[in-house]
Amino acid sequence: MVVEPGIAPQRTTDAPPRSTGELLRGLFRLSKLFVYQHYYGWGMAWLLLTPQARERPGTTLAMLLFLVGTMGVVTCTCSLDDLVGFRNGSDARNYNSGETKRNFSMKPLLSGRVTEREAVGFVSAAATVAILAGLGAFWALDWQAPLESYVLYGVMLCCIQYSGGMRLSYYPGGGEAALFLGTMSGLLAPFTAAQHEWSADAVLVAALLGLWLVMVSSYSNVNDVEGDRSVNRRTLAATAPKQVYKSAMVAFFVLSAGSTCLLAATERWPWWTLLTLLPALGLHLRQLREGPLREEWLTARRLGLYAFDLGFVGLLVPTLLVVL
Repeated sequence: MVVEPGIAPQRTTDAPPRSTGELLRGLFRLSKLFVYQHYYGWGMAWLLLTPQARERPGTTLAMLLFLVGTMGVVTCTCSLDDLVGFRNGSDARNYNSGETKRNFSMKPLLSGRVTEREAVGFVSAAATVAILAGLGAFWALDWQAPLESYVLYGVMLCCIQYSGGMRLSYYPGGGEAALFLGTMSGLLAPFTAAQHEWSADAVLVAALLGLWLVMVSSYSNVNDVEGDRSVNRRTLAATAPKQVYKSAMVAFFVLSAGSTCLLAATERWPWWTLLTLLPALGLHLRQLREGPLREEWLTARRLGLYAFDLGFVGLLVPTLLVVL
């Protein structure tokens, strides 16, 4: 299927000739399961558990089911986002504009590898997996998890509606809030369920991961601003003056740096956590230079992803050496 620049693709439910392998590869791309940064929160949740919590009966099974639930949430959210973008034509516009033309193979609905009908079924299946896996995790813990862990998992499920349903990303600041809260909940829901309580350092780590993801998406949204405006997707970049969303990017950096300092000051974490997180801090500074100053938004987005990875490594080192 060929998509003309700036024109919404024709909606079709007829499957083009494809092999089973092509369909599976298309669904895998649609799911975004290969974006491993989505699992950082779950990994940190398991590592932050005390030895007593890790050895409690049902914890291992529950944590594995929480991982499956996280995969279901990621698949449903990302697939639904692509489905909505395909239907309203914003993906076709965004992939033919901005700093660079982007590869349609990354959007299997646009390339024809997946049909609209298949995507709808895939979204429904992923949502079902997310719900059932969460229920299974709480069952594995004999339903003895604190109330807040149920609420936090519910927040994760609500964030599935980033683009569809409540369409959270269509409200000013809604997309950023959904990504931040969804990422935080991805750590805190399994952690509080298995630990039977929350901790200040877990909240700070969750906040850092949430901020780092927002510091990727906010730059990407600037590049997609024309397509978003055309479908009334009111992202911060699409609705606010340049000075406002650029100031927000600076604020995200300041909050990230402040959370890093607070984490290093907590009882369980060593002071040199500041040093292990310094490379991520440096890349985020460079991101501010490339984005708000030079307006090289896709370059800044890539730097945000690299900083996210470096930040996770910076958290992992003190966790393995001291916190465990």
